[in-house]
Amino acid sequence: WAIVSMEKQMPQLKPLIPELIPMIQLVAKDMVAQAISNVMWACARCEIDSGASESLFVTLAERAFMEADAFTAQGIANIFWASGKLHKRGAPVSPFLDVLPMLLEVAVQRVDATTAQDIATTLWGIADVRHVLSTSAFERDLIPRLADATIEKAPRFTGRQFEFAIPQVACAFAKLQIQHRPLLKTIATLCQKKGVLMNMNDWGLCALTWSYAEVIQDAELSEFRKGLREEVARRSLSEERISQSQAGPDVWSL
Repeated sequence: WAIVSMEKQMPQLKPLIPELIPMIQLVAKDMVAQAISNVMWACARCEIDSGASESLFVTLAERAFMEADAFTAQGIANIFWASGKLHKRGAPVSPFLDVLPMLLEVAVQRVDATTAQDIATTLWGIADVRHVLSTSAFERDLIPRLADATIEKAPRFTGRQFEFAIPQVACAFAKLQIQHRPLLKTIATLCQKKGVLMNMNDWGLCALTWSYAEVIQDAELSEFRKGLREEVARRSLSEERISQSQAGPDVWSL
């Protein structure tokens, strides 16, 4: 986790990661919840050999099942995000996908403790693994709770947590094809405040533009969509870049 976190500052440490996998495997069976989420997050952030990591994911999944009630809101968010990233990359995380329904139940209990980034990260992860989840609990229980939490907390989001979390939430709902109008209206209202769109990062602007064209097109939000399009045109951002935003800020910036 530390090596991956410092990758930009100390890239010379990255070659050590493959050598650490066998050592992590030895201690994985005794890991606590925080350590499991840290390892999953680090695996998703770096390229690791599928063959070497398969047994690790099996052990981590077994341990996550035992530690489910001990995961924090942030830990669950990281697990969902990492599972989605790894699954899309073809990593052997199917054992971990079987644990996600149980973590969904725990996530519902942790909603009140979520931060802006926890909400965005959890929703993004669910959107990436939605087609392999065998339960509709996330739509019935967790998604509405996370939407309500965003509506309640979003007016207090500041800086990067607003610029990245808000577009990520909107984009996740668009990818899930869920039209939560109170949430979409809240986001639109906050983003229509003076200077917000003008100061929004390029990915966030493109993600909002794609999301509001993809999910809901009623006249009530036409002025917001118009404002998004005007800012996109001012920056000369292409339709291709708008569409690519659904891949996420980390991929989009490459």
